[in-house]
Amino acid sequence: MTISLPDTFNIDNSEKYIMSIRLWSDGLSFSAYNPSEGQSFFFREVEFDRNIPYMTSLKEIFFENDCLVWTYKRTYVLCVSQQYTLAPDDCILDKQRMQFLTFNFSLPDKRCLSNHLEDEKAEVIFGIQEEVYEFCARSLTNPVFTHHITSQLIMLQKQARGSTFNHMFVVLHRSLVDITCFSEIKLLYANSFEYEHLNDLLYYILFVWQQTGMDQLDDLLSLSGDPALCNRVTQSLHTYVQHIGRIEIPAKAYLLGGEILQTPMDLILLSVCE
Repeated sequence: MTISLPDTFNIDNSEKYIMSIRLWSDGLSFSAYNPSEGQSFFFREVEFDRNIPYMTSLKEIFFENDCLVWTYKRTYVLCVSQQYTLAPDDCILDKQRMQFLTFNFSLPDKRCLSNHLEDEKAEVIFGIQEEVYEFCARSLTNPVFTHHITSQLIMLQKQARGSTFNHMFVVLHRSLVDITCFSEIKLLYANSFEYEHLNDLLYYILFVWQQTGMDQLDDLLSLSGDPALCNRVTQSLHTYVQHIGRIEIPAKAYLLGGEILQTPMDLILLSVCE
């Protein structure tokens, strides 16, 4: 499948752009923007055939689209998965990161990577399939691998800062939900769950709400994702939680271009982090 590109973007000016390849269970998205040029952000998404091995589809999309391997100012590989854990800096020793994944997941991916959270003095430790990692590392120029939860933890902490109440953030993907909770700037909770039905979502949200001791009258729940699904979740939760709103998109994001609003929240926040 050929990825359509804006007329203003080509191999001659790609070195001015920051590019992100977002890998998720059923496909890939490609986005880029020029940080020196407003309204330059664009986003393209390709869904893979589930009957074809993921690596086969990944290689095909790369071979059919030279733009994926052009030289960029910076290149990110954004890994979307449930397989991650957080660990304090003080608890991490050399070559010990894989032990955290092995402890939390029965079949962790073989390649273990990490992103540092400066404010938390902790790391997001996550797994990626070895073949996917090797292919991306070989095909791209100095790619930075990052987990999708990392940018959320960095930017949502800033939104929670200064609040006198606890704040739960719920980011809805197609079959995955991210739930993070903060007390002012202190991270209380971070985890992701796979779901199929609305009832699954409601269970996970209310379970975490209770587990973290959130107050149904004073604390705030903010949602992001498909508007129709967010509305259904909101209507169902209003019986249990009084203050429900939407996650704010940072004002800086609007300067990148209108297509930024069509992208997943983790990619929006990664772009703003830049």
